[in-house]
Amino acid sequence: MTPTIQTPANDHDRSDVYDAAATWHERKAAPGWSAADDRALTAWLEADPVHARAYDDMGEVGGLVDAAAAMGGLDLELARARHAVRSGAVRRPRRAFGLLAAGLVGATVLVGGAGLAWRMGQAPAAVTYAAASGRPTNILLADGSRVSLDGGAEVQAAMGRRTREVALTRGRAFFDVAHDASRPFEVTGGGHVIRALGTAFEVDLAAPTAPLRVALLRGRVQVRDAAGAGRPVELSPGQVMVADAKGREQVSSEDVAAATAWREGRLVLRGETLEAATAELNRRGGRKVIVTGAARDLHISGAFRGDDPEAFARAAAAVHDLAIGRAADGAIVLSLARDSGATAD
Repeated sequence: MTPTIQTPANDHDRSDVYDAAATWHERKAAPGWSAADDRALTAWLEADPVHARAYDDMGEVGGLVDAAAAMGGLDLELARARHAVRSGAVRRPRRAFGLLAAGLVGATVLVGGAGLAWRMGQAPAAVTYAAASGRPTNILLADGSRVSLDGGAEVQAAMGRRTREVALTRGRAFFDVAHDASRPFEVTGGGHVIRALGTAFEVDLAAPTAPLRVALLRGRVQVRDAAGAGRPVELSPGQVMVADAKGREQVSSEDVAAATAWREGRLVLRGETLEAATAELNRRGGRKVIVTGAARDLHISGAFRGDDPEAFARAAAAVHDLAIGRAADGAIVLSLARDSGATAD
């Protein structure tokens, strides 16, 4: 079972942070380091003081390990670090923990003209990030990619040396992917795999109209069936792919910026029906809004707060001269005056 990080998401587990810091050192020392990589590293360092301390420590550990390996004393250094941490007698706690972290993650040290390089002896462990219902959350992955989780969403992320794999297990998430051509970024969910490089896109497993919805804001993504059926679908910015329960796929164009405004706590509508608009609003949590009868087919446009269903109901009622009522469970009911059966406000 993978560890779960509930909101607010954090990666203060020291072994995870030190492993991520070691990965950054390796990538920076390898050929192909770019300005985009530099920006991603800066974002990771600035996201939390713990990241910056771990990065400095692992830089220091690099020199220590090089020297110890050259003298044949690496195993002794690791043993001393383990003993110091366990006993609490740590004179230089960051140095000791850095060495211990290096041993715990199963790293092999390669000494040579290129300096220190870390290689995992096992597959990267996946970390689960979960957002509480009604509470969208932003997280920063170890590779510098940013993920926005809608309320109730959950992802499992495994950042490896050659791959970056994320599984969306429920809800929807928006991915702003740090560019790294040497490590493909893949998201699995809804029986499909979405591969991206330097891309911003949304994956939704809880859309009212389809089991899977992929929307591309910028860059390029390729969507393929996880079982290998059919041909991969490549999306361009502004395109959306939906797949139904039978795996049938359809691509269309859409205002993706408006559709992903939930990341900013907004509900942006461009002529959607009241039925579709309230289905989206009800995903945000809070008091539900129900539209009855012929009012479902009325259209509405505008920008609304995603956490204020009362204001949305008042605006919709004003635009279409609707009655506002209350259901027995407290839900807000919108209906044409002649259809109103709930208690009117």
